[in-house]
Amino acid sequence: MKRTLYTFAILALLSGCSDTQPETPASAPPPTKPAEQPAAPAESASTEPAPKPTALFDILGIASKSEADVEAALGQPIETEAGEWTLLPSEEKTPFTRHVYEHKAGAVAIMFIEGKAARISFEPKGDLRYPDDAVKAMSLVGLAAGDRDAPDFEAPHYVRYEGVSNFFYVDVISGLPDSPERIREVKVVTDEKYK
Repeated sequence: MKRTLYTFAILALLSGCSDTQPETPASAPPPTKPAEQPAAPAESASTEPAPKPTALFDILGIASKSEADVEAALGQPIETEAGEWTLLPSEEKTPFTRHVYEHKAGAVAIMFIEGKAARISFEPKGDLRYPDDAVKAMSLVGLAAGDRDAPDFEAPHYVRYEGVSNFFYVDVISGLPDSPERIREVKVVTDEKYK
C-alpha cells in the first residue's frame, strides 16, 4: 500500500513539472482573461495635500545683492539709517546701511553689510498664525523649508529654521507683545558672520 502511495505522489510531482500543456476537451470554451477591474476612484479633495502657497515676494532674488541691484528690483527706499555692525566671531566693526522698502505684499527691511544684502526682514500683509503658519510664511517669500514641520529652535517669540535655501538661518517672529498669535515678520540672515 505504501508503495502505491509513493508511486502516485512521484507521478503527481513529475506531471506538475512537465513542459507540455494539458489537453483540453474540444467542447471546452477557450480560456478568457479575468474581467478588468474598474479604476480606483480618485482620492477625495480632503485627503490631498494642500497646494503650496504662491510666493508674494522673492527674497532669494535680493539676498546677498548690492544696494544698486536691490534698488533696481524694489525701487527707492522709504527709510534709510546707517550704523556700525559687529561681525562675528571676529568682533570686527563694520558700517551698515539699512533701507526699508514698501512692497505690495508687505514692508521689506534690508541691512547692507560689506556692500551686500546680509539681513533681510519681510513683514507680510495678511493674517498668518504664529507658530502654525511659519512654513507657509517662509513659502510666501520664496523660501523652501522642505518637509520640515518642526523648527530647529523655538522661543516664545520666534521659531528658527537653519539652512533653509542655504541661508544661515530664517526666523519667523511673532507679533509680541500686541499680537502674539500673529506672524509679524520673516527674518533671513544670509551668513553666520551677520548673525
